[in-house]
Amino acid sequence: MATASRLVISPVPDPGPDFLARILEAIPVWALTSEERELRLSLCRVLLGQGADRPDCLAAAQGLLALAFQEEPFDAATAVLLETAEAARPFLHPKAVAMLRLLRSAVVAPTPEDVRFEDIQAAGDADLLVRYLAVAAKDRGNALSRLAPAFSSLVRLPDAALAGEMLEAFVAGLPPLLGGRLRAEFACLRLPPATALPLVEGLDAEAWGLYAAVAASHLRERLGDREGALDACLAVRGRLPHHVNLTLRAHALAMPRRPLGDPGPDAAAVCLYSLNKADLLRECLAHLATTRLGGALVAVLDNGSTDHTPDVLAEAAGFFPEGRFLPVRLPVNVGAPGARNWLLSLPEVKARPHVAFVDDDAFPEADWLVRLLDTAARYPEAGVVGCAIADRTPPGDLQSADYNLFPPQMGRPGLPEITERIFVCDACRLLPDYGLFAYTRPCLSVSGCCHLLSRAAIAAAGPFDIRFNPTQFDDLERDIRSWLAGYPAVYDGTVRVAHQQASSLAKAQTPAQTAHILGNKIKLESSVSDADVERLWRENLAVLRQDLLGKDEALRCLRRPGE
Repeated sequence: MATASRLVISPVPDPGPDFLARILEAIPVWALTSEERELRLSLCRVLLGQGADRPDCLAAAQGLLALAFQEEPFDAATAVLLETAEAARPFLHPKAVAMLRLLRSAVVAPTPEDVRFEDIQAAGDADLLVRYLAVAAKDRGNALSRLAPAFSSLVRLPDAALAGEMLEAFVAGLPPLLGGRLRAEFACLRLPPATALPLVEGLDAEAWGLYAAVAASHLRERLGDREGALDACLAVRGRLPHHVNLTLRAHALAMPRRPLGDPGPDAAAVCLYSLNKADLLRECLAHLATTRLGGALVAVLDNGSTDHTPDVLAEAAGFFPEGRFLPVRLPVNVGAPGARNWLLSLPEVKARPHVAFVDDDAFPEADWLVRLLDTAARYPEAGVVGCAIADRTPPGDLQSADYNLFPPQMGRPGLPEITERIFVCDACRLLPDYGLFAYTRPCLSVSGCCHLLSRAAIAAAGPFDIRFNPTQFDDLERDIRSWLAGYPAVYDGTVRVAHQQASSLAKAQTPAQTAHILGNKIKLESSVSDADVERLWRENLAVLRQDLLGKDEALRCLRRPGE
């Protein structure tokens, strides 16, 4: 496939070539991410607060906010702050200013029936949502204000064809400059990449050029055009060299992929545990058998199931080569930490230097194990290697990426009974996947949905702590011990796993479940000393800073064809 031509993007203010190094020195949390909404808004407020004496800070905030607005045009907080940045020193193209003013005016008007979209959304009824959208699209006087809070839900309707029809009903009453942008996002998230790419690359450069470059990069990589993906990513990063995710993503795209052989018989064990999810477990194992496992052992623990899980395991033995499938049945549920430790104790598993745990509702890419093992080889000090976790249902929103720590003073305590000090930056939760978390770097922790553990790190830091039974925070607590023992985590977001379920925090639906999760958070806090918490967040941010600056320098030295 031919690579993309260089995208034309309207200029944004330049904070200077050394701004990234200076801002990381002044504000270490800058290294966490530029894509988490609340952190980005907070950092931009700090930059804007520096005043006229710091034009570099103003320029940096303006660039971040310009991209953020183009990524999320209906986010009111971003639009308000972008207006402030524009008032301080005008920089936006007139078309972008027109879009900003239009979307700032999209105030939700009261309906005659006094029906609020927030109530419809909270009900979780897809049919009710469709009926609401059908009525709202006909309200031509308030179509934009009706669409503003509902657009994200519209794009994510289960029926993509119906969602497209409903979007067109809204777009018919909107200015073409905005309608084209909304069509492009829908296409990027719900349609085949070959269909979406012309819509994305055809967006008006003055109004939406930054977003178009990000989306085009993602689409081109999905189409197998890594050169075109890199060109598009570098085009937008050239405007925003201080953007963390663009720097990490461009570096990942610039790294050549070498052919990797299948795992040998002694390379790894793949371990799963399951409780009363027989049909989903069967689907998961059938999928896993189609991936490149090579000679890896697959061990599955039935954690006290009372359904037909034993029948599923008997059938699943035929999915894998003889001698490569090991079922284990326990008469009672010992919880997630106990199940993992049981699997780790099996002689057949102990004989392997790496152990991959995969949830019974996770569906990894075909070469997931090959690539995680390769990443572990490139980071021999890694205690665990994790990957990007995304929704299995379209459009595949991100569930988790790399986890890192905020300084304690930046956290939002939720437990009045104790002094909280451990606050995790969940950088990508529920964001659409535009490839901006498809990078590799060291981190504090990774998702336990699919991760590869080092046997050496387990020996040094110990297995999972059964005090966190049945689950919640057991992965994080083990990763913390591993970091303190000299075995940090590494996140490889170029490996993507589709996950049927959301995080356990999101599944807490009763007071008892919520209390259990909060109780485990108290256990987590009490398991780490003040001195170790201080060491963790300081070392964590220092590692992120060093990694980011190294990749920034590597990109400075990168020469593309024609340069």
